[in-house]
Amino acid sequence: MRGAREMLTSLDQLNYRLRGDLREPLRIGIGIHHGEAIVGAMGPPRSQIITAIGDTVNTCARLESLTKDYDCVAIVSQQAAALAGLEVAGRELLQASVKGRSEPVQFYALKTLAELSAAAQA
Repeated sequence: MRGAREMLTSLDQLNYRLRGDLREPLRIGIGIHHGEAIVGAMGPPRSQIITAIGDTVNTCARLESLTKDYDCVAIVSQQAAALAGLEVAGRELLQASVKGRSEPVQFYALKTLAELSAAAQA
């Protein structure tokens, strides 16, 4: 949650610096889920990249793609929200199917940086 908050804060700062050059602000969407993943360096020794694979990564990618549909800055799975202590009272619990999973993923759509900041401080 803190990482997502920092990404969005940095984007706000970038948009402020580029405000005279952009017709509209740059936007990103972030998908947050919790679980195991395989993380490591891949590629030739001089140009390795750090990457992650697994069901958790696929779920994050699907949640990230849903930010466009829900016009929000972040989508947090119910599992991640519970572990992060996100205040969910009054929030709509949504769900979507995820390719490769038999059960839909339940999630919350966070519209603003302020909603994510409150979650990150919890």
